[in-house]
Amino acid sequence: MYQFVWPFVLCLLPLPWILRHVSPPVHNHVDTGAALRVPFFKTLTQIGTPISTDSNKISPVLWSLVWCCFVLAAMRPLWLGDPIVLPQEARNIVLTLDVSGSMEEQDFNIQGQPITRLNIVKILADDFIQKRTGDNLGLVIFGSGAYTYMPLSPDTQTLRSLLSEIGIGIAGTQTAMGDALALAVQTAITVPAKSRIVILMSDGYANAGAVSVEEALSLAKKADVKVYTIGIGSDPQSLQGLFSMARLNASLDLDEKTLKQIAQETGGQYFLANSTQELKQIYDLINQLETTQSKDVTLRPQKELFYIPALLGLLLWLWAFYKRSFA
Repeated sequence: MYQFVWPFVLCLLPLPWILRHVSPPVHNHVDTGAALRVPFFKTLTQIGTPISTDSNKISPVLWSLVWCCFVLAAMRPLWLGDPIVLPQEARNIVLTLDVSGSMEEQDFNIQGQPITRLNIVKILADDFIQKRTGDNLGLVIFGSGAYTYMPLSPDTQTLRSLLSEIGIGIAGTQTAMGDALALAVQTAITVPAKSRIVILMSDGYANAGAVSVEEALSLAKKADVKVYTIGIGSDPQSLQGLFSMARLNASLDLDEKTLKQIAQETGGQYFLANSTQELKQIYDLINQLETTQSKDVTLRPQKELFYIPALLGLLLWLWAFYKRSFA
């Protein structure tokens, strides 16, 4: 696409014609009475003076072309390329998912059907991932050990595919929360970003791993990583026994104190998910707290073209000068 930066300069195009027809003509007034008569003046003027012929007369068309080229150059023609979307200053978000044996508990439901904690987390995490545009997302899973399942990347499609393949016990049956947090922090700082965020989801307490929660928390604070923690569990339920009512608390092992401490000391928030609806609301709230820039920033490459008509006009002017002086 081509355009002119200063198209109003086109108004100067008829300027030479206007000056030619508006300016008064120049007359040579010679007082013949006071003139000095030189009988051989004609001979003197012919010495060293080239004879005027039609060959060295400059065509008005040539001068018009010169003027048109200079006016065109003054209008600053530009070539504009296709718009390019600039990469925005993204956030680094690392989802840290507990896949220990307790995540197999079926105390959540979808449309009345029971579903395991891990599966409901995967479903809602998938929805959260779809809403994050322009961010670098990574995935850390942990059980008896912690593992980087996917490093930071803007490729949400691959992350969703890998998330769907996670199964219970893939990383062991215990809960290495300190290892998971430390690994998530290290993953979050691998790529420069506007902010670094870890979303830590767990339904238990730290009972495995080489790194303590305190050490991992200290690392997160030094690296300026904000940690949102989500406790996964259900409300205590009453079961009718043969002779009495029994209270079943599937969230008895949930270490809320530690999860709250992690969130508080890193500037994040702690959430308790007792139901499918609550967990969905938690993801939506985190998505609102860590909003992405919705307005795209685009750039159109441009190239100045004024030098083309300017150079052409200069060449035509030099040709006219040469023709007038030496032809």
